[in-house]
Amino acid sequence: MIKSNCLNSSYFEILLYSNYLGVFMINLLASTTKLAQQLILGFEIFIFIIAFIMIAIGLLQNKQSQTGLSALNGGNEELFSNSKERGLDKTLSIWMLVLGIIFFIIALIISIITNTLL
Repeated sequence: MIKSNCLNSSYFEILLYSNYLGVFMINLLASTTKLAQQLILGFEIFIFIIAFIMIAIGLLQNKQSQTGLSALNGGNEELFSNSKERGLDKTLSIWMLVLGIIFFIIALIISIITNTLL
């Protein structure tokens, strides 16, 4: 019983110290609100550029099969076709996935900075 209490207290101490370290790093990163606003502006410009690149890549990609709409229309032209991506389509799909992940991470960073520092 004593060991479990000791383990629980050390676990909470580790959580507390890691929280202090995280707060310290955030405060070190943006010690003033002006710097925090500049950081947010920089991230927003970066996310805006990524959004435009994602729109351009989406327009360059070939039209994928419309399995949901073809069921309504009665069409089955895509039923037996080879749906594996190759060449430029595969490259564009990979870029779209990578940019989508970067977009999501930067949106989380903007949200965290906004909620913790401002």
